Amino acid sequence: MTREKQRALVAWIIWFAILQAAFIYPFLLGGGFPKGDNSPEAVHPALWALCIGPVLLATALRWLILPRVQTDSQQQLSMMIVGLALSEGPILFSIFLLPEHPQYRIAVWMLAIVSVIQFAPSYATPGFKIEKT
Repeated sequence: MTREKQRALVAWIIWFAILQAAFIYPFLLGGGFPKGDNSPEAVHPALWALCIGPVLLATALRWLILPRVQTDSQQQLSMMIVGLALSEGPILFSIFLLPEHPQYRIAVWMLAIVSVIQFAPSYATPGFKIEKT
């Protein structure tokens, strides 16, 4: 197996493990998927920023910065890991900071899952090329 294929395999394994962790966190840390209605009390805007901001940063990293480092697989892997961490953070924030808002927790969880999926390392797979704009 070539070095390029080995690095692609490592990227796919890391991505898959992080994706599985995103599905497991609500059960291990949050006691399962939340049920019920949200508290009538509004969520503070800073909490929304904490839950949505990292996903927006991860999206910018994936679609604006990652294509520019297409030739360096070490930088790609580093950026992917940073993006996955940014994508997963809101899951943990929502579990611990929004316990009385179950519907919001599910919405943040779904947004974070989509953010993790966007980092699927097809760009690291040999033979897959991203068009530079």
